[in-house]
Amino acid sequence: MHETLGNVIWIAVKPIIKIYLIIGVGFGLCKMGILTADATRSISDIVLTVLLPSLSFNKIVGNIEDQDIKFVGIICLTSILIFGTGLGCAYIIKKTLPVPKAWGGGILAGGMFPNISDLPIAYLQTLDQSTMFTTEEGNKGVANVIIFLAMFLFCVFNLGGFRLIENDFNYKDEESGVRDSEMSSVISPLASIREEDESPIGIHHNDLSSSSSLSGKSRSVVNGEKNGFNSGSVTPSEVNHDQEKNMVTKLGAGDSSSLSNQNLDDSTTEDLGDMPMAAVNNDLHSVQSSIATSVDSQASAGDYNRELGVPAARRTMSQPVAYTEDDNGSMGRRQTYSQYSLNSELALTPVRSLDKRDFPTEGLDDIVREYSNVDQYGGRRASVVASLQNEDASNDQASHVSSLQRIRSSNLTKILTSDATVSKKDIEESGGSLPKCIRKFPLTPFIVFFLKNCLRPCSMAVIAALTIAFIPWVKALFVTSSNTPNIKQAPDNQPALSFFMDFTSYVGAASVPFGLILLGATLGRLKIKKLYPGFWKSAVLLVFLRQCVMPIFGVLWADRLVKAGWLDREKDEMLLFVMTINWALPTMTTLIYFTASYTPVDCEDPIQMECTAFFLMLQYPLLIVSLPFVVTYYLKVYLKK
Repeated sequence: MHETLGNVIWIAVKPIIKIYLIIGVGFGLCKMGILTADATRSISDIVLTVLLPSLSFNKIVGNIEDQDIKFVGIICLTSILIFGTGLGCAYIIKKTLPVPKAWGGGILAGGMFPNISDLPIAYLQTLDQSTMFTTEEGNKGVANVIIFLAMFLFCVFNLGGFRLIENDFNYKDEESGVRDSEMSSVISPLASIREEDESPIGIHHNDLSSSSSLSGKSRSVVNGEKNGFNSGSVTPSEVNHDQEKNMVTKLGAGDSSSLSNQNLDDSTTEDLGDMPMAAVNNDLHSVQSSIATSVDSQASAGDYNRELGVPAARRTMSQPVAYTEDDNGSMGRRQTYSQYSLNSELALTPVRSLDKRDFPTEGLDDIVREYSNVDQYGGRRASVVASLQNEDASNDQASHVSSLQRIRSSNLTKILTSDATVSKKDIEESGGSLPKCIRKFPLTPFIVFFLKNCLRPCSMAVIAALTIAFIPWVKALFVTSSNTPNIKQAPDNQPALSFFMDFTSYVGAASVPFGLILLGATLGRLKIKKLYPGFWKSAVLLVFLRQCVMPIFGVLWADRLVKAGWLDREKDEMLLFVMTINWALPTMTTLIYFTASYTPVDCEDPIQMECTAFFLMLQYPLLIVSLPFVVTYYLKVYLKK
């Protein structure tokens, strides 16, 4: 039965409508402040750790047979061709058109790695409800996409494809880095109230310095050693509490009216400028209440936190605050949002996630704040909790860390359960516990790193699923098919391990919707700030090559496989279809997260983030037209539907 051209066009467009509606939900949640950068990362880790592995295991075990091993090989070969063709297009553009030198590797990664995961799966799960393909064919198509995804993970992580992005970054040395002593004059919370003999409220300059020191120390604990400004970790126990109490006494010596009604001379008025007295009083009340709360609640809160195993300063200190140079060359605070109030330098009051929705919409800076794994020197960004536990001598649990806690906080666990936490240092440090006779071989670190990445949940799920699928009598324990042997069933006449398939089916069903929502939230944070001169030409041309020219190569490759006798046009039409649409996919969204992970929080000119954001923003509007066009052509002309 042949469909009319209008029907085929509608069948090709309908999945795109569903996909972009889900992406729009994520975009809206981001703009409303519901899906923050912190929440996005948490959900992303859940998808990578639980949901996607469940989907992968279920679809491969249920739809791949032992005779399909040839198709797995064809998929691996096709993946290499897709990655290689994209890399070649990006390399030609890099050499012939304006591309920032600082994004030379980023454009290669952007051309090389497509978004092989949520997009094609969502497309197939809608298409199998039409008259073109059956549900069984759609499930097998999803299994084929997951094998493509496994090849993607293999090239990006195991083989070190992320190094293309990391090599773009040149970090500061000890001489050019911003030191803590240089920042002390910048981050003074009441820097506008200057000389001690000109103070409008009779507060001594040394007292203000003590307050500034308190604020600076609390930030340095959070940032960790050499984080941002190479400030050393300082625990709250090191703060001189006598100075805090003196500060409270001086501020609380009289009521607010007596403070605000003190005489101000002309020079002090000039120093304050046009600032209303009410604003000054509000700042003073903020200082007074913040420090008083910290002093009064120190004993009780500290004991309570220690009982819970939480560092003493965790509930009262603010999150890292990034500083950057403005157009005039002066240092200022970059606007960022965290779990704590940022209305004042001394504001230590926790903020509810509900209240954070009142903040302005998040942007690229917030992605960097959440995903950055390096300091300004290129060193690994210190863990906040680890720094506090190491410095807080009064924490009884600091020296009695459980095995579970060590596993949770290990670098290997963070690498395996997140998508953008690997770097060159992880390769160099791999195999450090092996005997010296083995470590002396040059390839040892790379081999150990390769094997480590095979432990990623999705990789392990694919490996285990393929192993089960290729052994018929083992597969019969999970599902029954025409190719599995007859074995004794459970009391409900189902395979003995069918409950595991039910579990993975139920959990894995949430993977694709969550993935598309996260994609929308990511696009909602991308903004175009400034572009390298002429770079827009390079980006537009590469997007055109990826989404309009490379699909032609996909159709030609599919035709070549049929003519060579490797595939049959009628029996293997779903595999041919999956291979074709994978040639037309946009760049991986993970590119923005990898770029952010190598960008220091205090980076003054994040050109890599700006280029990546612009490059990704170009692709998804074009995808609305390019992918349905490819699908329509392939179904109507090539498969003659």
